[in-house]
Amino acid sequence: MQKPFKYTWELYTSQFEIIFVLILLTTLPLLFLHSAITNYIYAITPSYSIIYSFADIYYGLITLLFFLYAQIPYIRFVYNEYKGTENNLRNTVYSFIENGFTVFVFACIVSVLSTIGFMMFVLPGLILLALVFPIPYISIFDSKPVWQSYKEGLRIGKKNVGKIILIIFLAGSAELLFGIFVSYQLFNITSSFAAQLITQMTLNMIVFPFMIILITSYILKWRENLETLEVNAL
Repeated sequence: MQKPFKYTWELYTSQFEIIFVLILLTTLPLLFLHSAITNYIYAITPSYSIIYSFADIYYGLITLLFFLYAQIPYIRFVYNEYKGTENNLRNTVYSFIENGFTVFVFACIVSVLSTIGFMMFVLPGLILLALVFPIPYISIFDSKPVWQSYKEGLRIGKKNVGKIILIIFLAGSAELLFGIFVSYQLFNITSSFAAQLITQMTLNMIVFPFMIILITSYILKWRENLETLEVNAL
């Protein structure tokens, strides 16, 4: 993997039909579930401050949980394409079912710990997230449970923690700014909550797969570089 961004763009544009099927099968249902859960939490959680409430903490935790879990099909899709695996869509869906539980447990643990870290001046949570971020990627690449992939995942995370933080920050900021711009323009047309929700979901469905494909491409590159260094060291 020499040029991750170029590879991501070419894969995203040339295989968008398959990506769209994955969006419909996995991302869209999770977005609806996320919206239902978070709206319910905001409805029942009392607010003790005009700045933030406990519902904001729950929202962050659940969003991070869904973010980590929803990566699975796109990680496997990119890996299959890179390795030239036949029946990619079928294999990707099977991998989502096969590895979904262990990644979900991992996502629950990391979401709780990272949210606590974010509450402690943000940086501890961001560093923790970046360190463990490659672990589910290695798990999906090798079709192994998360606890059998954490050593290699942590090695990649430690070596590239700054790069991972930068990619997450830039991608998240770009989506946030674009979302604010689109929402502002839409609000000038209609104040309908449904319209705002559908627009935000559509934006997420466009940006999220690209972001995960890009991160997967970089982790493939970092893994190859790490394996090369280990071979040269021998």
